[in-house]
Amino acid sequence: MHPDIRELCLQLGQQANQDGRRTMLAQHPELLDASIVESLAEAVRTTVRVDVPQAVVLAEAALAIATELGGDEALARALRAKANAMWFKGDCRAATELFSQASSLFEAVGKIDEVGRTLSSSIQSLSLLGEYEAAFKAAAKARKIFLELGETLRLARLEINVANLYHRQNRFGEALAAYERAYEELLPHKDSEAIGVALHNMAVCLIALDDFPRALKLYERVRSFCAQNDMPLLVAQADYNAAYLYYLRGEYTRALELLSSAREAYLTNGDAYHVGLCDLDHSEILLELRLVSEAAEMADNSYRRFQQLEMNFESARSLANLAIALSLGGNFTRAQSVFGEARELLRNENNQVWAYLLDLYRAVVLVEQNEDARAREYASAAELFFRAAHLPSKQVHCLLLLAKISLRDRDIARATAYSDRALEVLETIDMPNLAHQARFLQGQILEASSNPGRETK
Repeated sequence: MHPDIRELCLQLGQQANQDGRRTMLAQHPELLDASIVESLAEAVRTTVRVDVPQAVVLAEAALAIATELGGDEALARALRAKANAMWFKGDCRAATELFSQASSLFEAVGKIDEVGRTLSSSIQSLSLLGEYEAAFKAAAKARKIFLELGETLRLARLEINVANLYHRQNRFGEALAAYERAYEELLPHKDSEAIGVALHNMAVCLIALDDFPRALKLYERVRSFCAQNDMPLLVAQADYNAAYLYYLRGEYTRALELLSSAREAYLTNGDAYHVGLCDLDHSEILLELRLVSEAAEMADNSYRRFQQLEMNFESARSLANLAIALSLGGNFTRAQSVFGEARELLRNENNQVWAYLLDLYRAVVLVEQNEDARAREYASAAELFFRAAHLPSKQVHCLLLLAKISLRDRDIARATAYSDRALEVLETIDMPNLAHQARFLQGQILEASSNPGRETK
């Protein structure tokens, strides 16, 4: 696109309303061309990972021109461009509606390849809104279209979106396999953006599977790759996820530094979704540091942000952190109520991992209330699930809590068995903070076995 035309389009997209855009188009009829709509749509695609606000402006310009032209194909391209911009902005509800309109228009004019592209692009927004059935249906229809057309690059990109669906449902093994397939299929096409996304998401899965050494190496590779290919938002994404990795390893200062850096980048680009995620993870670190009131405030901030974005899964995670903060502050009744609100939000999310995590958190609160029998019930069920799901760090949390409960009951044999099992599992993962907790608890158990009358807290 010629720089002069691009500048006019930026001015067009910044007009406050449709009347202003019509007036400007009347003054610049050279903009009324379907090829400019197509160029703007491509500009949105490349700009959205660099400068979200500018991508939104370009999308508004495309939509204004397409509306005046009146052609269905041009309008469909503009609607999809705006949907992509809204998705990166974090407005998934608007994005899904725009994707749906674009898909219908492409189908009406017989542009089946564009229908497939639009359906594939819609998957992530549908997923974040918890509309999983619609997301899998869109993926199946898009896959059928791309297979019939022999679109191998589109199939590889679709694989990433399907992998995202698996990841959101905590089906980490399936997600990792899908990302790896996508990566291998993308290499011959030299699609830098998609390769960066696939590598990044592979690292996220490795964190979830507690494979921290591989995850950290992959993050370093991802960050370098994205920086070299001028993808600043993916660099910020790498920093954000590396921050969580450092937190899990107990390196809190480094984690907070990276979180702060990533949050500033997301704020600059108007990415409300990832700003919320930064606040959510910040609250989790503050909880670990027992900065209770600060953690509650940060968790509440993230909850309000995700509620505005209509994202129930992230809202539930925020409520879980808020409930933990409330319990640490001694407000147990309110904490249990908030846990109930979180579980209600997860009802339609089909995410068993987080359902059992909430049970584990509830067990922690019940221990604080000296309701050990109920706490043991929740923690035991969660431990069985995490063991079967091969999620060792979460299993260790359950085992340590069960050991603490047994120690309080002066059941030294059972407490020892739980702590020994926790240490066995920790030999398979690199989590120094959990290992420290396990060794400290083991020392308490040994001390209690030497002083059987001593009360343990």
